[in-house]
Amino acid sequence: MIEIPTQIERQLKIAFILPGLGRVHRGAETAFLELAKSLNKFDDLDVQLFGGGSDVPADLKIHTIPLVNREKFERYPRFPIFRSENEYEEFSFISSLILRKRKEIQSFDAAIHCSFPFTNWFLRALEKRGGPRSIFITQNGDWTCRAESREYRTFHCSGLVCTKPEFYDRHKDRYRTELIPNGVDPTIFIPRKEDPSFIKDPRIPGGMHTVLMVSAFIPSKRVLDGIRSVAAIPNAFLVLAGDGPQRVEVANLLKEVLPGRHLMLGSVRKDDMPKWYRQADIFLHMSQDESFGIVYLEAASSGLAQVVHRTESTEWILGDSSIFTDTSKIESVAEGLRQLLDPETRSQMGTRARQRVLQDWTWDIQAAKYRKFLFETVRKADKWHALSHSRQLQHSRVPSQMSDFATCS
Repeated sequence: MIEIPTQIERQLKIAFILPGLGRVHRGAETAFLELAKSLNKFDDLDVQLFGGGSDVPADLKIHTIPLVNREKFERYPRFPIFRSENEYEEFSFISSLILRKRKEIQSFDAAIHCSFPFTNWFLRALEKRGGPRSIFITQNGDWTCRAESREYRTFHCSGLVCTKPEFYDRHKDRYRTELIPNGVDPTIFIPRKEDPSFIKDPRIPGGMHTVLMVSAFIPSKRVLDGIRSVAAIPNAFLVLAGDGPQRVEVANLLKEVLPGRHLMLGSVRKDDMPKWYRQADIFLHMSQDESFGIVYLEAASSGLAQVVHRTESTEWILGDSSIFTDTSKIESVAEGLRQLLDPETRSQMGTRARQRVLQDWTWDIQAAKYRKFLFETVRKADKWHALSHSRQLQHSRVPSQMSDFATCS
């Protein structure tokens, strides 16, 4: 039997794999970039990114992989395993990745991802051949980890990072699992009063309360109802950052119910987002089922009071620093906004929100947890491989066509 040392006395190579990395700045992409930045501070980790663009911090190395953007597939037919435009985009990305970087990725110790099915299948096939340990993060939810029908029953990972307690409770007995939430960089997302260079955007009129929404324009984010809720507050001005398939409906509704009281930004570069939080007085998020919701932390770190849907997760993240409501009811959301029109209430909640972030929710705090989990997972997986096969791999099933797909050159 091969003896496995209690410590890994070498640098671990960690790959982050996501089609949108370096190209767009949605929730998962933002989380991966910030986590990679924090992990890259450790001397015993070599962190590299594989994504569809090159717009990343200078201290991170990214391998840019050609792909076809998901917007091109919005009108394509839906069927298993192509259930939305996301899977079409992911397939184009993984196909290019295999052709260009398969051998390079084989040399990594762990590969962090949050996409299914193609990324997961590709890494699964590599791992069976001694490649990187597959680390899945529930940035986009945990459905793929727990569904047992159709293609979902082929899901595999050597380590599962759950971003909220509900996910952890579901999976702690099924996978090697750790509860590690997302974080935020409090040196970038700072309150308006701590920014000596703050200048109010001239497009935002004075004498009004500025409400900020940062969201994808998809039905589950309930952006349309958010607009209607703000419209019920006569002295409120809405700033809306985001994009998605509902962009035309969003634009039309803004013109109808908030004429002269809105600013539609479209997609905003990650580096520009902190200043938009500082432009706001109140943050509004309407989604009822977030896998985490990194925007909650960005707003909290910026010292904003928030109106959000009441769930176990939002209460866990925000505590007593926000107004919790039922976002199915427009009047309830509007009432929450009215409560925050009071400057003292708003200030007290914003201060508590910032304090919570500094105590428990920074990326450096979360990165230390990830580092520990990565070393433990690689060490355990190395031991299992030395003994020939892990129990998880013995009970996994990879479609043969995907196994062949991953090994092509």
